[in-house]
Amino acid sequence: MKNHHNFASDDEDDTLLFARMQEYVLEHYPNPQRIGCLDQDTLSTFVMAPGKLDLSDLKYLHIVKCAECTRELMELRRIREEQLQQVPIRSASSPRTGLPLLLSRKFRAAAMSMCALAVAAVCSWKIHFGKSAATASNEAEVSVTIDLSSDVVSRSVEAASPERPTSLPRKLVNLHLILPYYSPAGNYRVTVSRERSSSSVEALVAAAAIIQGPRTEIFVKLDLRKVHAGSYFLGTIREGDGASSFHPLDLD
Repeated sequence: MKNHHNFASDDEDDTLLFARMQEYVLEHYPNPQRIGCLDQDTLSTFVMAPGKLDLSDLKYLHIVKCAECTRELMELRRIREEQLQQVPIRSASSPRTGLPLLLSRKFRAAAMSMCALAVAAVCSWKIHFGKSAATASNEAEVSVTIDLSSDVVSRSVEAASPERPTSLPRKLVNLHLILPYYSPAGNYRVTVSRERSSSSVEALVAAAAIIQGPRTEIFVKLDLRKVHAGSYFLGTIREGDGASSFHPLDLD
């Protein structure tokens, strides 16, 4: 409440607010190694003629998060005030009348613009980060094991029998596939198709099956990110002899 009262009684140049801003930067943003600092000419222009700078350029955000640049700005401003005090005060019609106040307002306006720009940049970063996190979540790889060991090798359309579908997410899937018993090792094509056949294929990847004890297994990365949700068949087709198996699959 005390700070609120002080700011409410601030002058038209926002002197108190500007002073608090400087104090905050000096306390919270030390930069003794001068990483990313603006050059002396730019800092001088910021004080003497801020209107010449394009404050929409994000590089100027450095000023509001660097204690060292802020100290230089304060010193440049002190020098500017001393120089202005040496200018003779003329009549109200003189072009120099009110010049210190005018420059002071311009300096503060520039600084306040930088603060607004900093807030906008933080908000933009949060929005971008949120979208990136959501995108990363959607594109994150998942690991899934499907056991088809009880299926029958060389299952055809005519031999089809009702089966409970297996579900897979429409993501990048690290698939551990256990083939039907007695499936030989060798090169296979793993497919996702609309029918129990090698036609209407929505996704396809080649992989080598290996025998591990009583099981024949395939480890493959299956990209389902661009496949629409719905009902499909997961097919394993051995190259050379055409031995195949098709298992109902739901993509969600």
